Amino acid sequence: MNCTHAQLAYRHLRGRLIAGEFAPGTRIRYGPVGQELGISATPVREAMGLLANEGFVELVPQLGAVVRTVSRDELVELYEMREAIEPYAACKAAERASETQLEAIARAVDRMESLATKVKASKSGVAGKRETAEFEKHDLAFHMLVIEATGNQTMVRSSESSNALMRVFATERHGYDAAIMRATCDDHTKILRAIQQGKGRQAEAAMRQHIVAGLNLTLNTIESSRSRRWETP
Repeated sequence: MNCTHAQLAYRHLRGRLIAGEFAPGTRIRYGPVGQELGISATPVREAMGLLANEGFVELVPQLGAVVRTVSRDELVELYEMREAIEPYAACKAAERASETQLEAIARAVDRMESLATKVKASKSGVAGKRETAEFEKHDLAFHMLVIEATGNQTMVRSSESSNALMRVFATERHGYDAAIMRATCDDHTKILRAIQQGKGRQAEAAMRQHIVAGLNLTLNTIESSRSRRWETP
């Protein structure tokens, strides 16, 4: 076993999963991934074991690694965990964030604003695959930077897992049109302003409102998708 290669495969696959490159239910073959990275299948197999422990994939006999399909209840649980942690983190970030951390959070918001403006100006008004991946990337960065500003490493580790899993299942949630992107940016700006001004309770309330809105949007999208599936042609 080559631990360095296993870690390389783990980071590579985890990044691709979070970016939404593998839809739930997709089988990930060890050999092709190894060839892509220039390594054997053995460290890829070990990396899959780590990803399975984190809840990203399932190891299925005769098939290997398959990206998990999250249930509605599991999705609600992920949001509930975030709602329990992130509003408190936003409150603490308002008390503890350094200037450097505030600047990093603001940059994440600025990048999301740029993408939202770009999509609004496009003909379709809907984010393409590249814009969606970039928006998700900076959205994740925003949330993790707020949590990191608490200085609580246990909280960071717990939140990284739940936030990462949310991104894996993003394809089951919703797409991004200009209105959704605008609403997300507005929420993030409200949270950022409260943290910058040291208003912990306002930051806490704004973060809770943001996460609850995200859950409602996700559940509405799931229900709408199921309704369309059962419509008579």
